[in-house]
Amino acid sequence: MDPRYLWIAFVILILLNVCSAFFQPAMQVVIVESVKREQRLAANSLLQGTSSFLIIVGQGLAAVLVTLFSYRLNFLIDAGCYFFSLLLLIRLPKLVVQNRQKTGSLGKRLRRGFGYIFKHGEISRVLWLQMAERAAGAYYILLMYYLLQERKESLAVFGLMDIPLGIGGVLAGIIVGRWAGRLGREAVDKVLGGALVIVGVAILGLFQLKPFSLMVLSSLLLALASFSTVIITVTRMQQLASPDYLARLFSAREMLTMGTYSASCLVVGYTSEQFGSAAVAWMLALWAVGSGITWLTAAKHKKTKVSSAA
Repeated sequence: MDPRYLWIAFVILILLNVCSAFFQPAMQVVIVESVKREQRLAANSLLQGTSSFLIIVGQGLAAVLVTLFSYRLNFLIDAGCYFFSLLLLIRLPKLVVQNRQKTGSLGKRLRRGFGYIFKHGEISRVLWLQMAERAAGAYYILLMYYLLQERKESLAVFGLMDIPLGIGGVLAGIIVGRWAGRLGREAVDKVLGGALVIVGVAILGLFQLKPFSLMVLSSLLLALASFSTVIITVTRMQQLASPDYLARLFSAREMLTMGTYSASCLVVGYTSEQFGSAAVAWMLALWAVGSGITWLTAAKHKKTKVSSAA
């Protein structure tokens, strides 16, 4: 392929991620402004479940189309979906947000957002957990290298691996929406820590187990744990944040989590070529398990401290 086309594709991916960085904080503000506090967990679960279902339909179908036809067809379909989404967004009613502080430049407001995060320990802890989960999420880049380079599988096989990923997201939306709201704060903290541990174990299984059926099972388990973590932590941040700082908080979250994911992908991409997927999988697995244990230990220490104060 002409290197010029690679640069064009690279620029397009950058623009898509820039647009996503604007979209995600805005979407979180809309959820908080339009959904009651006690219904936000269900709303986030529904959103995640729907998105994951579309992964099954869209990316599974895309893998077949790119094999039968050309990658150009997939890009055209993708562009059509974005244009249709734009038409839907234009027709949405205007959301009136009252009593919001809008003083100062964009940079100053963003600095206040980071300052707000650092001053609130619980928000900082949740954000740290999200960054840890995103760092482990770089396994997806490793999976591409493992399947295409080391196992010499077709691009269609890599695309079809998104199906268990999507099913795991759908299950996470259903399970978290149904059960997480009934659990107490301490139980949810245990779920979050345990989910990260499961992510680490599933990553190891994904790259160490040779039968394809066991790889699919590991991918399903990994997605279930990972998406459950996302739903619960996003909901908790929505509940903890002051309305005046909500947009800035989620803008900072987007910067930190996506920055962590990007840095982790760079590390994974380089080390996988140097040492192979098996060694890098161990690295990601130990990171996820260690992060989960650290979260559980911190939550237990916090509980002990509160009990002693009482």
